[in-house]
Amino acid sequence: MDYFIAVAEERSFTHAARRLSVTQQTLSAHIAGVERELGVRLVNRRVPLTLTYAGHEFLSYARRFQAEHRAMRQEFRDISGDERGLLGVGVASTRGRMIMPRALSVFQEAHPGVNVLLHEEENAVLIELLREGRVDVIVASVPEDEPGFVVRELYHERVVLLATDDLLRRACDDPAAAVAEVERTGSLAPLSACPFMLLGQGDEPGDLSRRILAASGVSPWERVRSRNSETLVDLAARGVGACFVPYDLASSVLAVGGGGARGLRAIGLGPEAQISISVAWRAAPHVWSVIESFCELLDEQLSDDAVRLAHRGRT
Repeated sequence: MDYFIAVAEERSFTHAARRLSVTQQTLSAHIAGVERELGVRLVNRRVPLTLTYAGHEFLSYARRFQAEHRAMRQEFRDISGDERGLLGVGVASTRGRMIMPRALSVFQEAHPGVNVLLHEEENAVLIELLREGRVDVIVASVPEDEPGFVVRELYHERVVLLATDDLLRRACDDPAAAVAEVERTGSLAPLSACPFMLLGQGDEPGDLSRRILAASGVSPWERVRSRNSETLVDLAARGVGACFVPYDLASSVLAVGGGGARGLRAIGLGPEAQISISVAWRAAPHVWSVIESFCELLDEQLSDDAVRLAHRGRT
């Protein structure tokens, strides 16, 4: 199962063999053996390698088996009191940068036998990774009634618009009045002539920004699209366009990075411009105690952070 999953994910026998630390001939022979046993062809052996219909079906079974195998090992580690293993954590890259360094340092002090594998992906991909059992827990925007998941809300992530004063002067006749109107109404109509920089679709902050623009009746001049919020922040500081970022990231840039000196400002977008961020794991009869410990740590840390950010936002 592990061999086939590696081939399916790498789309190459060469890369999969390197990942598994086996020879390409050994790997190919194993896959051929499975095909003979099942009586179907699983892969199309060409470049790039693709899966047949049967291969896609087999991949679904393989991932379920792999997830069940990992869950079994985790349960028996709990029974034996052996707190070792690998915890797979999924999180968006910007959110991970904001919350994971402190969370993981505290977690690994308390659980030195547990290693962590971080998967940094867009929101929709994280949900799929958890559904397939390829990660143990995700920090993401997840509906509370998502089938097959246990979802616990952590905090609300406020989103603001980051832009330079020079950019606003070029886009508006009266920048101060335009900004005041945006912050009062949450509508971006006064900034409709402004070039915007957006995150990709499938990334919750990017989708939220598109919803705000649509509700404002603005067909945006999308000057840049990126999967990386930090890249957009750097471009915003250079006056390339305005970008939508979490308030925590914007405040850090303004406070630490000298954003104010460069003319950067964070523009509030009203109470609707926020994302509910949750921690989620797969529903199962037994949940690995390490998963529960990690989620409790996140809950405690981010509850404290939410109070701090709310206070900072008021002041």
